[in-house]
Amino acid sequence: MSSWKMISRASLLAALLGGAASAQNPIEVERLDALDPLEVSLTTRGLDERQWAGTGRDMAEAVLMRLPGTGDGGYASEALGETARLILLSGGQPPAGGRGDARLAELRVDRLLAAGGAYDAFDLLERTPNVNRRPELARWHAELGFATGESERACQTANALIENRDAPDWLRRRAFCLALEGQGAAAELTAELARAHSEDDDFDARLFAYTLATPVADTVGPADSGLDLAMARALLDQEADMPPIADTAPAWLIALGHRPPYETPYITDAAAALEAALELTGRERHHALEDVLAHGEDREVAALALGHLLADTSSAARFIHVARHHGSEVETLPVNEATLAHGYDIALASMIVGDLRAAARWRNALLDGPPRRPTPSNLAGQPIVEMADGRLAYADGTPVEAVQPEWVPPSPQRMVTLDLSLAIARDALSGGNFDAVFAAWLESQGEAALGEQLALAELGAGQPNTSRMAVLGRETVAAAPEWPVMEMAMRSGARAETALLAVSLLNRPETSADPVVFSRSIAALDAAGLRDNALALVLERVITRSR
Repeated sequence: MSSWKMISRASLLAALLGGAASAQNPIEVERLDALDPLEVSLTTRGLDERQWAGTGRDMAEAVLMRLPGTGDGGYASEALGETARLILLSGGQPPAGGRGDARLAELRVDRLLAAGGAYDAFDLLERTPNVNRRPELARWHAELGFATGESERACQTANALIENRDAPDWLRRRAFCLALEGQGAAAELTAELARAHSEDDDFDARLFAYTLATPVADTVGPADSGLDLAMARALLDQEADMPPIADTAPAWLIALGHRPPYETPYITDAAAALEAALELTGRERHHALEDVLAHGEDREVAALALGHLLADTSSAARFIHVARHHGSEVETLPVNEATLAHGYDIALASMIVGDLRAAARWRNALLDGPPRRPTPSNLAGQPIVEMADGRLAYADGTPVEAVQPEWVPPSPQRMVTLDLSLAIARDALSGGNFDAVFAAWLESQGEAALGEQLALAELGAGQPNTSRMAVLGRETVAAAPEWPVMEMAMRSGARAETALLAVSLLNRPETSADPVVFSRSIAALDAAGLRDNALALVLERVITRSR
């Protein structure tokens, strides 16, 4: 790649972002040193080892800075957060001039923590060499180790730290590690050294309670750091719930408090448990329905519980959240008259989690109806028994007088949405009846679906001639400096740069709402090698319109 292309992209982003990026020398002589932190990878599904080819060190920092960090508001959707997570989990040769750059490694961990959570970030640092020689990475490794229950690993880093060992925070970490080893006197002495620099009454109270095996003082506040959480856990009975976490704690730490160890409750009568759950409201109803869904025996009742969980969602984002967490259950759920009452939502949920076989099964059942009951003539000769409620039934439970009603499929608009969603999930954007399904969906949505129309065209679907006129007549999007830079990076083959700028554009309401910016960002992800993620983001938009 010629150097002027790299310089022009970096210079343009610097000018538009107020000088955040500058030109880079594209030539770098790689040294045979230890593995660079950016070369550590936790996935085989993301970008390849040449992801930073064509990007300079300052440009890499500038695009990483455009992603949400641990102190920001997060991602606009779970699919977008998953896309960012996959990019950040991907390791490869560092950008030009970036080998051994501590700032880039720190930014990657911070952005991964915001996108994937504490466990992903800790796993990345576990595989990063010489963490103890990089103060900021060491701090994150210890903090995340304590937070995720890996105190032994956190203590190894605290003890092996080379720089800044006598800082109060590191002294307190080592004091707790000494206490865990049963060295109470040494722990108190180390804590006293930390106290001489700065006071932390809550830490002192927890350490005192742990070393003396006494209850912690009532005045101690909830945990607001990984070390606090580890100490609070150590003071609790092993069977106790997660210790309270302060509302002012970082978002990633608060998220850990939302993931308590889950044990499937013992339910003797699933139908009665479902009936009781439906009498509840709010979070109690939600958790009770989850308990019924987790019940392993009566899968028809479980299907009804999932249907109610999906139907209870108050927004498209909440529907997608519930579907992502419970959609994997669909494979085990039976299709019958009762469960098909929730069939539309269940089919969409299975698409969201990628279970396309189950999605097709439920879609076909919605169109054709449930399995037909045996007719009385088919059952002739079977013994007839009297049920507990006085009704007569054949031996297999079919009522003698039962008449199965004529099946009425969902509305044509819903079936079109299901067919289009399934085609997107399958990456089948041409051939068959796709064009007819796509045209019908566009007609039902009107001009509001221009973004999805253009995005699917970028991914290979046919594009009606009217779309050009619609684009020509649209309002101009607000200034978006990442857009032209993303286009330049895409033409230059700078994949990580392209993908990260696309995620940045898709994460801002004012740019993701623009049809052309949305579609070009989807095209950029596809060009960077993230086609499955691009399709998932379009699928999410289509499903959002159906809610």
